[in-house]
Amino acid sequence: MNKGTMMVYRFTLAQMVKNKSNRVVFGILILLSVLAIPIAGLLLGDSSSAVTSSVEISSMSDYLDSSHIGYETRTGVQYLYSILVLIICVLSTTYIVRSIVEEKASRLVETLMVSVKPLALVFGKILAVMTFMFGMLLLILAAAGLSWLISGQFMDVSFVANMLAAQGISGELLHLDAKVFVVAVISMILAYFLFSLISGLSGAGCSSMEEVDSANMAATGCILIGYLISCMALGGFGDTVTIIMSICPVVSAFTAPAFYIFGDIGFVTVACSWLVQGACIAALLVVTARVYDQLILYRGSRIKMKQILSMAGRGEGGKRK
Repeated sequence: MNKGTMMVYRFTLAQMVKNKSNRVVFGILILLSVLAIPIAGLLLGDSSSAVTSSVEISSMSDYLDSSHIGYETRTGVQYLYSILVLIICVLSTTYIVRSIVEEKASRLVETLMVSVKPLALVFGKILAVMTFMFGMLLLILAAAGLSWLISGQFMDVSFVANMLAAQGISGELLHLDAKVFVVAVISMILAYFLFSLISGLSGAGCSSMEEVDSANMAATGCILIGYLISCMALGGFGDTVTIIMSICPVVSAFTAPAFYIFGDIGFVTVACSWLVQGACIAALLVVTARVYDQLILYRGSRIKMKQILSMAGRGEGGKRK
C-alpha cells in the first residue's frame, strides 16, 4: 500500500472507531455474545440432552452411515455461512456508500484528492472497513468462546455440543479442518472486496445524502441475489448446476465453501471460483481507476452503475453534459 492508501486507511478506520453508534452497536453484540452461553445454559441445559438422545434413537440409520450429510445438516451449515457473509457485506457496503457520499457532500474528498490518487481513496476506505468489520467479528467470536470457557467452570455447557449434534453438525461428519477454515475465509474476503468495489462506484455516482438509499441497492441487490440463490441451492440440482453456482462470482461467495464442506465440489472448483472472483475484482479496479476521479467530483443527478460501466468502456471518464 502506498502513502495515499495508508492515509485514507488510517483516517477511515479512526472515524469508524470514534463513531458512537458503531461502538454502541458492536458493544451490544459483544455483550450478547458473552451472556448468550450462561443464559442459554440456564434455560436449555437440562432439556437439550433429552432432545439429543431422541434424535439419536430416531435416526439410527443415519448414525450407522457416518458419511451421510443430511438435509438438516446442509441447511444449518449453508444458512450459517450465508448469513454471516450477508451481514458482513451488507453492513460494510452500506457504510462505504454513506461514507463516500458524506465526504462528497462536505467536499472533504476534494481536499483529499490533492494528495491522494482516486484508486487509493476507494481502496484505503475498503481496507479500513474490512479491518473494522472482520476485527469486530473476531472480537465477538472471541467473547463467545471466552464466555463458554468461563461458564464451563460453574455450569454444564455440554448443551452447545448436544444442540449441534441434534442438527447433525459435527467436525467429524463435515471433515472440518484448517483447510476448510482457509477456504471459508478467502471466499469471504473476496466476496467482501467484490461487493465493496461495487458499492464504492455506486456511492461515487451520488451527490447528496438523499441518494444514499438508491445507491445502496446496487451492491445490496447483488448481495441479496447471491444469498437467495444459495438458499435455493439446498434442493440439489445436479453436478452441472452445482459447479455453475460454485463459479458464478456473485453466487459462489455464498455457495462454494459450503459445497466444498459437503464434498459436492473439490478444491480445484473452489480455486476456479477464486480466480473468477479475482478477475471480476481486477476489472472493477480498472473501472475505478478510469472513472473514480471524475465521479467523486461530479455534482448532479445520480449516475447509475450501467452508466458508470459505459463511461469506463468508452474511456470518457466523467464527461457529462
